[in-house]
Amino acid sequence: MKALFITTTSNDCFNHVRAWNSCFLPAIHHTFDLKAIRNDWQAVEIAQEEQPDIIFYIGATDGPGIPRFETFCELQKTAPIINLCSDAADWPWHKTLELYERQKCFNLQVSIDGALKTPVDFVTLTPIDARPFKVMPKNIRCGFSGTVGMHNSRSEMINSLEWFGKLFVRRRERGDNYEDHAYFMNQCQILFNTSWTGTEDTHHIKGRVLESGFAGCALLEHEDSPVAEWFPKGSWFSWKTPKDAAEIIHDASDEEINSVANALSQTVKENFTAKQIYGEILAHVGLT
Repeated sequence: MKALFITTTSNDCFNHVRAWNSCFLPAIHHTFDLKAIRNDWQAVEIAQEEQPDIIFYIGATDGPGIPRFETFCELQKTAPIINLCSDAADWPWHKTLELYERQKCFNLQVSIDGALKTPVDFVTLTPIDARPFKVMPKNIRCGFSGTVGMHNSRSEMINSLEWFGKLFVRRRERGDNYEDHAYFMNQCQILFNTSWTGTEDTHHIKGRVLESGFAGCALLEHEDSPVAEWFPKGSWFSWKTPKDAAEIIHDASDEEINSVANALSQTVKENFTAKQIYGEILAHVGLT
């Protein structure tokens, strides 16, 4: 299966491509700059030259560099094109997704954030490259790896737990790679996560949830997350306030932590590998 990914230059986009590469032939990856002059013709030329079996698009809601509707329709002449959206639960995306549908830009629109009530054709979870996740001694009680942000609920929660010594935070910095991120998670007994979307108006399932399963961590997830719609009871810890999270981090026994971690890990490895997730998406456009 030959795939072409047309994406922005964000780290998450590269992670989705590497998840594909972990279980299929390495993809051709073409990026565009949201803030630069539109270069649609390059994507069309690459598709015509490479003749992929499938095209994946990962974009954004605004920016002068976003491809035109007509470009997506032109790409469909080469191969089926799928829109992968990581933030379909967040309302700013809804208008864009509906416009794409009306203009028949894609053969399939897919949400990979686990939010079921969104204007897409198919909802699934984030494909993850599981190769860097290994069984290791877990010498970090509770950790968080990623971008913390500033002046929002996410940063307030993480900074509060870090300040009181309940959370070991590894902040994403320039030069980081995915192996560093995975290595940190491999060492955590508990992995703290927030499920807010960018506007904080709703919740979705981040890729970090599946990463926790591959790393063998016990997930500590916000109680408003849609995690219960995808995973069985007993496969995560739930928090609502900093006090809730701090008490779980302090009081949970090793036996409880291991039970929760094993339940999540089993479900993730049995049902949500990158091959399974991408395979389901391909099946929706008649490719297996």
